[in-house]
Amino acid sequence: MDVRNVDTQNPVTVNRNYKSSVYIISVGWKSGGLFALYKTVMSYLIFAYNKGYIPVIDMKHFENQYFKDGRKFQDNVWEYFFEQPCNISLDNIPSDVNVVMSNDEDIEDNQINEYSCLTDVDNSRKLYDKYFNLTKFNQETQKFLDENYKRFTNSETEILGVLCRGTDYVNCRPAGHAIQPEINLVIEKAKELLKKYNYKKIWLATEDLRIYSIFKNEFGSMLIDNPQYKFSDTSAKRIYQINVERENHAYNLAKEYLLSIYILSKCKYFIGGITAGTLGAWFLSEGFKNQTYTYLWDLGVYKNTISYFKFLKKIFSVNDRIFNGNKYKILTILGIKFKIKKM
Repeated sequence: MDVRNVDTQNPVTVNRNYKSSVYIISVGWKSGGLFALYKTVMSYLIFAYNKGYIPVIDMKHFENQYFKDGRKFQDNVWEYFFEQPCNISLDNIPSDVNVVMSNDEDIEDNQINEYSCLTDVDNSRKLYDKYFNLTKFNQETQKFLDENYKRFTNSETEILGVLCRGTDYVNCRPAGHAIQPEINLVIEKAKELLKKYNYKKIWLATEDLRIYSIFKNEFGSMLIDNPQYKFSDTSAKRIYQINVERENHAYNLAKEYLLSIYILSKCKYFIGGITAGTLGAWFLSEGFKNQTYTYLWDLGVYKNTISYFKFLKKIFSVNDRIFNGNKYKILTILGIKFKIKKM
């Protein structure tokens, strides 16, 4: 395969006079939700676009919470849901091309942040619009989303979409992330909009069973049943640390969450807190331009109490990485990274 012959409909610019470098986008961390991972991939894609690289997304060799049972470091989780940007996978990279590995520093200047995007929607959409063609759902996922959108909404158009994060997000108050609204404020806004727009149904995207139950008590049959898995009590644990006894729970959790956000993006009215999920709805809705009404709670961000430790990590850290079946240690000393192959 000659990577010069990539899909010409793809916006990645390729110099046709030489074989462009393949850029491996390695993304993964255990606590990252699907759209947190997605927005990081998008940041790397912007870097690749500007460099004229051919991007290939690797969510196989790095930690993430969504592997199917027994498939850790065997499947590329990105390909569970999305196409590769240039139809080149890890398995068919030509042997005679230069391969460049992504680095944290590549995206320091263009890391997509949900808070800045969603508080400056129009300018952010103009900035990122040309990159969205790089992140298409695969055929299986698109079929799943379209069929279930029709099934759950039953062709109803007058739907209020609501996003309410709870559980570990609210309990852990992650530094730099947007503060979430209290549930009573969201209920109050939903009732206000019911009087103004007389919407017929509510689609609530939440992983928190308590929040879902409160909405059900308030709105009854107006609330569309959402199959997204909901947690009753996470205490001090993060969601990825909670063991749930069902087949392929982690993968299904991601699939249900994706459907929840997809339907949310198509609702005529939309309210919610600022989260990576809200950013996902913004991506999928073409920037909320199809919504009649949108309201996001801009309450600032949780304070950063660990900046000192993050600074130290940039100076010195040791991390394990896996690539092409080989284990490496990435050693950072005084900001310089060293790659050491483990025996």
